Amino acid sequence: MKNRLISLLLAAVMLLAAIPTVRASQFTDLNGHWATDYIEQVVSLGLFGGTGATTFSPDESMTRGMFVTVLGRLQNVDKDYWSSSAMPKIFQDVSSDSYYAPYICWAVCNGIVNGTGGKTFSPEESITREQMAKMVAFYLQRLGHGVIPDSDSVIPRSFADEGSISSWALESVDLLRVLGLMNGSEGADGRIYFQPQKTLTRAECATVFCRLYQSLVFSDAQQASVEQLELNQSDVSLLPGATCTLTAKITPSQASGARLVWRTSNEQVVTVSDTGVVTCVGIGTADVSVYASNGKFATCRFTCNANLASANETYNEKCIRVFGRVVDDPRLVYTTSDGAFDYAAAAADMVSITVRVWDIGSNGTKYTNRMTLKVHKNLAATVACIFEDIYNGQEKFPIHALGGYSQGGKSEHTIGCAIDINPNENYYCDPSGNAIVGDHWLPGTDPYSIPLDGEVAKIFARYGFKQGAYWNSGYRDYMHFSYFGT
Repeated sequence: MKNRLISLLLAAVMLLAAIPTVRASQFTDLNGHWATDYIEQVVSLGLFGGTGATTFSPDESMTRGMFVTVLGRLQNVDKDYWSSSAMPKIFQDVSSDSYYAPYICWAVCNGIVNGTGGKTFSPEESITREQMAKMVAFYLQRLGHGVIPDSDSVIPRSFADEGSISSWALESVDLLRVLGLMNGSEGADGRIYFQPQKTLTRAECATVFCRLYQSLVFSDAQQASVEQLELNQSDVSLLPGATCTLTAKITPSQASGARLVWRTSNEQVVTVSDTGVVTCVGIGTADVSVYASNGKFATCRFTCNANLASANETYNEKCIRVFGRVVDDPRLVYTTSDGAFDYAAAAADMVSITVRVWDIGSNGTKYTNRMTLKVHKNLAATVACIFEDIYNGQEKFPIHALGGYSQGGKSEHTIGCAIDINPNENYYCDPSGNAIVGDHWLPGTDPYSIPLDGEVAKIFARYGFKQGAYWNSGYRDYMHFSYFGT
């Protein structure tokens, strides 16, 4: 611990020496502001500057580009190094001459940020509380920094609006809650709320950075510097659902244990795991790149060819697409000779895909979320295209719950060929309308209920999926879309 505290002090000294001094007293718009003390501290540390010669603009929104810049300053990032022509140009909407460009490049190569999709970072958009939580948590985790919790900080046991926090931010929000870096706000009911989609002001961000600086213990871990990165392949063609494992050769060998970050330029075409496993989930081309923490990188181009399901397929064609042979009952295809369902064999044929969806925030506006579900590997590309079409549709239909492959029972879910959407608002009911699963189906009244003649139903039908609202038995399952219609 002593060495870490020394590292913290040295980093602070280096930071103060590296950044020109700006005095908070020169700002005329801080008189009486609740965050004045916090702002004065982060300004004196060189983390923040003003928005003008005499203004700090404490109540203006903090942009994503601003936030990453301050995070980079906290780390004492050498912006000249990260501005060199040898550094990767990752996002199309980040101009190389912008003040935040070197810091965003550093943050991506160190696995701290991923962007807002594909080749965009949206640097001028206001940062939300859950985005900030994700960046700060990844900053601590990826760089191995520690935090000494503030003993005077009141840490809530949980947030009352935890259900509205995006799935990708849940762990990060909880980490910062436990560390006392983000405490939330008390509502009229006395409960503590996090307000995940609320955007942050410069004053609020200054407060978080002040707390972070005061509690941060910089990691003293050292890694051998990566001089060169090479991938085992540079150009790959895949069919939907297929995978390919990329491996990186690191020079020199002493740096072989260096931390690497994998990114795809289009997650609707290919996804990539933290270990370089690439999965084709859509149609088109995409680049998969691997980055070392010092900015060295290598790239492989992937081309995914079309082989999507359609409404024109016969039953036999559907069987061949998914199972490679015609079967009497697709729900029993993984049944063994003794009549038992082989869940291990079924699970081996499933893959996880991440899709973009719209959801409705606590303030009533729609926002982009990402959700993951498991489906049969031979339908993965089709399902990915279905949800991309829904996302790009005019309705911007909101989705807050998804279900795909699951174990147990006898349905197309157990073979990865069925999708459930918003089950509570699109119930499964008997012929008399009594709910079996879920609560109601009120299209036009409840925004999460799926209209029978709306975009969602039409898009699924275009790819050969049938909605459970049309079963001959009279039972209705409005949430359910299945490839074989069962």
